[in-house]
Amino acid sequence: MADEKEKLPLDARILSEAIIELNISRRNVSLYPRGHSLIEGSLNRAFELLQKLFELRPEITLSVAKDTLIIDNYFLDKKNPVYREFALHLSKLNIAYLIFITGLTKDELYEFHRFLSEAAKESTSNELQEILKGHNVIHIKVGFVDYSAFSFREGETKQEASEQHLWERYVYGLLEGSLQTGDIPDGIQDIPPELLATILNKARTENLKEESYDKVITTYIRRSSERAFSSKELKRLMDFINGLKPELKKQFLSSAFKSAPKDIEATENALKDVSVDKVIELLDTINKQKVAVPEPLKILLEKFSSFQPDGIENPVFGDSIIADDIFISPDIISLLSEGNFEAFVTNTYQKEIEKLLTFDASAATTEKLDELKRECDEEYLERDFNLIILEFASSPIVSEQDYNYFIALLGGHAVQFLGTGQYERVLKILKVLESNAAAKLFPDATKAALDYFNSPEFITQCVDSFRIIGREAREEALLLCDYYGESIIPRLIDVLVEEDSQTIRKFFLSLISHFSNKCIPEAIKRLGDQRWFVKRNMLLILREFGGKEIIPHVRPYCHHANIKVSFEAIKCLLKSGDRYGVDALRKYLRSESNEIVEQAVGFSGAFKVREVIPDLIQMLKKKGISGVNLSDKIPVIRALGQIADPSALDVFRELLSSKSLIFKGSVEKLKMEIYMTLKNFPYEAITDLVEAGLQSKDEQIREESLKLKRQYAD
Repeated sequence: MADEKEKLPLDARILSEAIIELNISRRNVSLYPRGHSLIEGSLNRAFELLQKLFELRPEITLSVAKDTLIIDNYFLDKKNPVYREFALHLSKLNIAYLIFITGLTKDELYEFHRFLSEAAKESTSNELQEILKGHNVIHIKVGFVDYSAFSFREGETKQEASEQHLWERYVYGLLEGSLQTGDIPDGIQDIPPELLATILNKARTENLKEESYDKVITTYIRRSSERAFSSKELKRLMDFINGLKPELKKQFLSSAFKSAPKDIEATENALKDVSVDKVIELLDTINKQKVAVPEPLKILLEKFSSFQPDGIENPVFGDSIIADDIFISPDIISLLSEGNFEAFVTNTYQKEIEKLLTFDASAATTEKLDELKRECDEEYLERDFNLIILEFASSPIVSEQDYNYFIALLGGHAVQFLGTGQYERVLKILKVLESNAAAKLFPDATKAALDYFNSPEFITQCVDSFRIIGREAREEALLLCDYYGESIIPRLIDVLVEEDSQTIRKFFLSLISHFSNKCIPEAIKRLGDQRWFVKRNMLLILREFGGKEIIPHVRPYCHHANIKVSFEAIKCLLKSGDRYGVDALRKYLRSESNEIVEQAVGFSGAFKVREVIPDLIQMLKKKGISGVNLSDKIPVIRALGQIADPSALDVFRELLSSKSLIFKGSVEKLKMEIYMTLKNFPYEAITDLVEAGLQSKDEQIREESLKLKRQYAD
């Protein structure tokens, strides 16, 4: 399989989001109990994304190669910190691949995460399989690396062999007698006692001889019977014995005691540096296992048990007191003795203690308690944890390994913050990384992290978050838009184009408007979209922020098949001062379609297009041959009233003086409409019309005229 960048499969974006959510939910399951809001939220997101993948494929196989994830024959981005963290966690459990199968339930996904958090790293593949079976995960198949299938041969090498498995081979060789102590490297003493105990607990010991136990002890401690135990060796031996299974403790204790030194004083000195708890634990094990104790150790234990009264009830060992299994030095004994108590605890101090004992805390204010509860709230804890990680990530003294770990954590934090609308937290992460890049702090890892946060996938996640929760944090969303600049504009326009909700479209239009004329190139490019509403929305953006440069791109749409697109294009040209828009509007005013004419008339009035006043006046002067024709003039009167140019008053006077016996009702409606529009004109220009209206026989005209006169008087 070539390790090179290849074209990813079509479902790579959904897969990427699914892996990110899987990693977040894995961490949450390891930190919080079932039912916690963070667990439920991350589980739901991961489950929904996996269901989308199942719509494309019945099975999804994810392979693991150390710190890299592989889907099909494609390596996922090795520089992505979230991918890397998830892969490393699986690798530590010797997981070679995962197969997610259709039918997977959310409960199974939760149980799988529990398995990942509970499984011990030192367990064998068979043991891990048994643990997984206990979680009843049916629709996730897990393949483990079987190290027993590997062997050493002459002329072959094994790269990066697991140190733990290497020690297992040595220890098993000692037990079986196939390996001599001289063949063991000196580094075997560096095996942690807990790990050695774990290795032996897994070994088959039914048919082992007594010499096998002796060989392990002498090899691990590296000592002879003539030399006494050092305190370090004694502590390591105790930790090792305590980690063994009960049935092994007796054999190894016996082997350890065989080489016990005869020098009681040396052993006593070694015991002085060992905690009382460990000594008592060793004694308890000896009693339970009924191990024969060597004479020197028996003498020492008798001395240890010979406690002499010294004026107090607690037992004494040497010059020290043992109280509740704790050694108390002679200085402390002197301090607490009855005769010297008042020298160290004065009467004043004693009174203060009595006050504390009698103080009634129930009446104290709960303000500090409430503040403490708030600080223990999950949101505060998550915030503080993120701030701590940011501090670590910006520290120049951290190792590269730790830095990569912190970066992976920050990647998960950023996704969580997007889910809750905490965009200022995402910005803080970005600013820390920018600062690290400027300071050249682990430049390769920092660049990889910045590449991830500036990738189309992450920007799309930001925009998806804006769509769901962005309106509740508008100012912070704008700040995040500012950070990404023009690179986020296409994603914002994508939502504006596809979104059904008018409220969300309006919000995204406000985000796009924040970029002013920077969004013009993308809007011009989208004019080529075949959908009429996309063209209309792009023309709206161009009208808002465009100048003379948009005119050549907009003119062709003045004659679009959809009248909404045409009028939006005319608006653009009118705002830009291009007369081509006026000519296009006049064409629609002369249309044979009454519906189009009415829209053009309404458009002329709403946008106060003075250039078409002559055209509107001409429409009023046109003789009506029916009541319907006269009613068609009402929208024209309204449009002229909205424009409120005094040049239209003469034609109003002509209409007010006209009479018709046949269409009297329609004429009266025209006259009433004229008086309704006069309020938009200067009063000096309509004084004669107001006075005439006061004398009208029509009550509504008289009332409107009186209202105009009073308005002017006020």
